[in-house]
Amino acid sequence: MFKSNDESDYKNFNSDDTIIGHSIKIEGDLISDGSIIVEGEVAGSVKTAATLRVGDKAKITASVSAKDGYVAGQVVGNMDIADKLELSSSATVNGDISAKILLVESGAIINGKVTMSGVREIVNE
Repeated sequence: MFKSNDESDYKNFNSDDTIIGHSIKIEGDLISDGSIIVEGEVAGSVKTAATLRVGDKAKITASVSAKDGYVAGQVVGNMDIADKLELSSSATVNGDISAKILLVESGAIINGKVTMSGVREIVNE
């Protein structure tokens, strides 16, 4: 799902998008209308009206809201995904998941309740 040290991971992202590098640790609320790639650590909350990508060595300790999500690393907190959430084989989610569509590769770990329901829209405030 994620290729290390390869710029092709980021070719579909534009200047409104945010990349949290491997050596970065953020504490607080991260809110964006653009997509977010997390390769480092985030503690607090993460909210985007677009796509959230969590790299295989990344760790998010936060409540998460996004339109779509792709997780290869670790998320500690509840995830509210309006459309599709994909968990790779290296993903660990310790928290409840709410998503319209959930794709889980063999080996992924979910410790929490999963709710799959109708369409919702993520609106940043």
